[in-house]
Amino acid sequence: MAAAVDRAMADIRAIEGANTEGGTITRAGVEAIRDRLIELTSHRELFSLAAFPPPGEGDKLNSCLYRLAQDDDDRFVLYANASRGGVGTPAHNHTTWAVVVGFEGQELNRFYRRADEGGVEQVDQHMVEAGTGVAMLPDDLHSIHIDGPALNFHCYGLALERLDRREYYDVRTAAWKVFPAHTDIREARLDRVC
Repeated sequence: MAAAVDRAMADIRAIEGANTEGGTITRAGVEAIRDRLIELTSHRELFSLAAFPPPGEGDKLNSCLYRLAQDDDDRFVLYANASRGGVGTPAHNHTTWAVVVGFEGQELNRFYRRADEGGVEQVDQHMVEAGTGVAMLPDDLHSIHIDGPALNFHCYGLALERLDRREYYDVRTAAWKVFPAHTDIREARLDRVC
């Protein structure tokens, strides 16, 4: 598994390098990254679901992230997101490119645009499941909704621990707010465990 992930991450670095304009990855670039991750997850025999258990019934959170790969400068990060279901997020951006690819179960991704009145309007949606994925630029807005058990792969241009300016729309207060950097990540880098 480690060798396959290393090859995929090397390809993803090359894809980003070949698909950047003005210092920002292009839509074609993130879509090519999505396609490369779909190819990686098609090798289902490489990934044991037992290696990525979701939080238990008594845990506070319904999902958790396992770090599979991350460059020393915190770029090019791949996580396995394990969920027992009951997960929903507000509309948010990432401030870096992001790709979500399905492995087991389903994750509904809704996509939005900023409304003229200050909120968000849904413009599309896509069900992420085995063999499919979504690709987002830094300012793209989406929300995720997971009803049942799921395992998906999330890849980012910068580690979630460094993303301290991600905006989300709080429908209760009708205001844009900032997510704190995500710090609850389980270490599953293949060079460190197995």
